[in-house]
Amino acid sequence: MNILITGGSGSLGRALVRRLLKDGAERIVVFSRDEVKQARMAEEFGDPPPMRWMLGDVRDKERLESALWHVEAVLHCAALKRIDAVSFHPTEIEKTNITGTRNVIEAAVRAGVGKVLIVSSDKAVNPSNLYGASKQMAEGIAVAANRYAFPQGTRVGAVRYGNVIGSRGSAAHIWKRQAMLGQPLTMTDIGMTRFIITMEQAVEFCLAALRDLQGGEIFVPALPSARMVDMALAAAEAWNTRTTSPLRSIGRRPGGEKLHETLLSSDEVFRAVRQGSRYVVPPVLHGWDEKITWAGDPLPAGFQYSSDTNAWWLSVAELIPMLKAMPEETW
Repeated sequence: MNILITGGSGSLGRALVRRLLKDGAERIVVFSRDEVKQARMAEEFGDPPPMRWMLGDVRDKERLESALWHVEAVLHCAALKRIDAVSFHPTEIEKTNITGTRNVIEAAVRAGVGKVLIVSSDKAVNPSNLYGASKQMAEGIAVAANRYAFPQGTRVGAVRYGNVIGSRGSAAHIWKRQAMLGQPLTMTDIGMTRFIITMEQAVEFCLAALRDLQGGEIFVPALPSARMVDMALAAAEAWNTRTTSPLRSIGRRPGGEKLHETLLSSDEVFRAVRQGSRYVVPPVLHGWDEKITWAGDPLPAGFQYSSDTNAWWLSVAELIPMLKAMPEETW
């Protein structure tokens, strides 16, 4: 496979590269705007023959088009993500998360790329902040793009999942640093819950969705929930915090941080189907190919998929090894 990863020098991009090299990918193009991170990735992976390093920004469609020739599939991971920071810079998040997504799809169509998969977030469902709203818009762009992309041979879809343990800047890394310094672990709200996925699971899920993508669907994994207070207690145990008061509440971050997250909206539940360990949300309309069907079990009436009403929960004991196994935040 010849594949390009936007935001390829980020946490997910690095994990995807590691897996694709293991699988024997023919060509892996890392497209990102940070030359330092690309250089460190080249040091980490040894710059093997399949690797190609492309400096560029998803805001620049011409640069994308030059990077996409002979690429068979795109995993679009590039995004501005910090809800507190981006709330003060709405035009910047629009340029990257919304216009950038459109640029990736349009450049892929022009280059004859077969599949484009957009990486979204649970924050796109019933968004309460600019980041979530931008991801909701990016999903809409991805689905609707099939109307013109599909007839030209490009299928576009999205994946949507919860908090990745060990992603750069995550709470787990903050807690690890605080624990090593003997400081209390800071929490924004002790009642908060989140869907949890490991980096390895996120990689597997993205690659499976890319393989099965038909055009216009959103793939959502079946995930466990965790109480963030349990996550923090697990972190204190995992890294043996030396403080007598292991937890300290600091209030929710500005910009619209939710208490709980949702992975399927109440409207999506009516048309979503369950396929084993994942859900698939078909598009409302798919005039680009009415013959496409999405096999699976319909969801029961009244089904809810929110982090606080989930039937599957992770305990402190289960969270400890997950935290210990997360990758180091080296850069």
